[in-house]
Amino acid sequence: MRLNSVSPLTIETQTALLDLLLIHQPAGKYAAGYRQMEKAYKAGKVHAIGLSNFNKAQIEELLSLCEVNPTVLQTELHPYHQKPEMKAFLKENGIVPQAWYTLEHGDKALLQESLFAQLGEKYGKYAPQIILRRNIRSSSIVIPGSKNPEHIKANFDRFDFALTDAEMVPPVDEQKRKTFFACPDAWTDIGYAEKLHN
Repeated sequence: MRLNSVSPLTIETQTALLDLLLIHQPAGKYAAGYRQMEKAYKAGKVHAIGLSNFNKAQIEELLSLCEVNPTVLQTELHPYHQKPEMKAFLKENGIVPQAWYTLEHGDKALLQESLFAQLGEKYGKYAPQIILRRNIRSSSIVIPGSKNPEHIKANFDRFDFALTDAEMVPPVDEQKRKTFFACPDAWTDIGYAEKLHN
């Protein structure tokens, strides 16, 4: 990415200012790419910059190289993959987690978890609404996706109830914990950003 590549984006999206610009994954010369995003931020072309699918070691390394800290880390977060250590690390560094795959594309086992059914009955909500509300209460931005107009409307209908602390307890046992995304080995190398930043 180069600084002058941001301007065509603003023209294509018909906006004078991009709200958020992310590095989608820690591949290639991402440290150099992040420096270009910093320049776009300083030039007033982007409101905020961030990362996606970076692990803690990669973020720490990038923090040691950058001048503008990332605002957001977009990462896989759902009831089967909560990342409490990562969330604590992000909070310490002023980075907000943005959850992707929040509903696991409607995973049947997830949506049929007994806790979500019980809470849904209590609050008059569907399981997806309970799951989204839990993520928001844990200070995560959620970005659910759907092409179904009814589902899109239901995804927004989640702010008229609040969960208690007890209802925030993870609903699944360790055997059910899983991730749907695995980083290639090269992405997890400590020092990978430094090797490629020139």
